[in-house]
Amino acid sequence: MSESIFPEKQKDKVSVFLCGSTGWGIKEGFDQKADWDLHLILSDEDYEEFVHVYGDDHVIDDHEHVPSIFGQIRSKQWLRDRFKKIEQGDCLYLWIYNNCVTIQDPQNIQAMIEESNELFKNHQEELVKYHYVTYAVRRLDTVSTAKRGIEVGARISNAEMVKAALQTMSMINGSPYAYNKWLGKQVGLLSKEAKECVKLGEICLKSQTLEEIIQNTKPLRALLKSELRNKFGEAPWIEEWWKYNKNPPEVNLENKEVLPKE
Repeated sequence: MSESIFPEKQKDKVSVFLCGSTGWGIKEGFDQKADWDLHLILSDEDYEEFVHVYGDDHVIDDHEHVPSIFGQIRSKQWLRDRFKKIEQGDCLYLWIYNNCVTIQDPQNIQAMIEESNELFKNHQEELVKYHYVTYAVRRLDTVSTAKRGIEVGARISNAEMVKAALQTMSMINGSPYAYNKWLGKQVGLLSKEAKECVKLGEICLKSQTLEEIIQNTKPLRALLKSELRNKFGEAPWIEEWWKYNKNPPEVNLENKEVLPKE
């Protein structure tokens, strides 16, 4: 890696992770369409020095290498902020870093990942509830909009409903969730019931008419409720979800300070 791409003196200090489909290890990560998605994490001090020379919009974008390489250079605080979003119900970055290959880690990012996994594990029900309530709101939006004959609104809400259903199913199975591109594949690998959830979600998305949209939401709802009861018993928020809907949405996690202090 040349000095114009990344400073030589910081190469031994940067934590490097291979993310995306290749880091995850799925077969799609090794076909001709795949690239290497690298995350390079510097200490906050080294990142400030890096930005002073290279700017804060500098990326590694190498299309001559086979496969092509795209690398983001970020600070440890940037990653800490993304893990902290778990406190607002956003578990995406935890999934990304749970499903990547560590190339080198002098910044001890692994400790941050482990602490965030503990936060997720200890507050699984609260996080599932947050996403299930989101799903239930989107389902209500989908059905009510379809009944009014509002085509665009119904289909937008339908897609958002399916996304929230898959995220909920992922966390019922004890896993954070992938980003949109791989969400269906990731959930489908978790269990037989999760695979069925993906199938029912696909049926919802393929609905030809507004009436089909309304009807196709029902099996998906029934499956989610069944899995929620299997996991959490007769928790009141499963049936009376509207009592737990907040605007703006919120998730209440105790003992939020979990990331290692510098």
